[in-house]
Amino acid sequence: MTPGLVSIVVASYNHAEYLVERMQSLLAQTYPAIEILVIDDCSPDNSVEILKTFQTDPRVRLIVREVNGGWVAVSNQGAELASGEYLLYANCDDACEPEMVSKLVEAIQKNPSAGVAFCRSLMVDASGKVLGDDYAGREPAFKARCAGDTLISGREMSRFLLHSCVMPNLSSVLMRKSEFLAAGGFSGQYKANSDWDLFFRLAERCDVAYVAAPLNHFRQHETTVRSQTKSQVTYEEFFRLLLGEIRRLDLSFFERCKYRTRVMALWGHHLLTQPMHGLRNFPYHLGRVLALDPPAVLFFPVAVVEHALSKVAGVLGRAFRSSDR
Repeated sequence: MTPGLVSIVVASYNHAEYLVERMQSLLAQTYPAIEILVIDDCSPDNSVEILKTFQTDPRVRLIVREVNGGWVAVSNQGAELASGEYLLYANCDDACEPEMVSKLVEAIQKNPSAGVAFCRSLMVDASGKVLGDDYAGREPAFKARCAGDTLISGREMSRFLLHSCVMPNLSSVLMRKSEFLAAGGFSGQYKANSDWDLFFRLAERCDVAYVAAPLNHFRQHETTVRSQTKSQVTYEEFFRLLLGEIRRLDLSFFERCKYRTRVMALWGHHLLTQPMHGLRNFPYHLGRVLALDPPAVLFFPVAVVEHALSKVAGVLGRAFRSSDR
């Protein structure tokens, strides 16, 4: 393990159209000590041909797998091959600002108790147009705590993660390799939420440094891992992960009620925004919730009422703002 070296792992699969921007943004990093491990997982498009053009840079190492292993297997393989003190998983369809790695290393080195550092992300569409940033949609407690650079205790981060995946894009996250390995790496038990699961295990071990600058570009399109995972599987993973953490963590009675309501609100969102899929999946999801955490079902009506009230408040707020103009 080389002190100070950042091993950037790019798990490549079938996103040839984004690879030039991805690789150029990594090679443009101002932080001098980086290695870029690109592992192509049998892409059926021309990804490998594009990636070979970057092999002239000595910082780039290309590994072309002969058998498709899936994102989790490829990402864990990257950790095994990494020589650096730090790991950064750069999704092959994202991009970043030149100073991102430098700022993340600075944040983690300034805080010895931090095993993780992450920055704010700009949400961009398939063509790179900025849609907003991930901070804007966070809960008030997180926004108040993370208005500027800060250190978040592991206990506090666990609470934020119960509300939502506040590290929504792995490309924005730097980890000490030692902490990643001690936490067990990515789990094959999850298809769409393996990163969220890892964040909970890291928060149990260490603190988290936050960089408020939006240095990462999080691509929104229809072929991401999460968007391509069927809603039945995705929401079952939400329930399994979050209800499991609610049972496992040392929470007060009030906190358990609060976070169960939040999980049920996610389910309600699925039913309201995707009614055909939501109703078709309802018996399966109900069975899973009852198996995982029966008391959580009691909070479903509360979550639906809260959701309806927030919608009404939003409509009234827009109406008042319109009348003020």
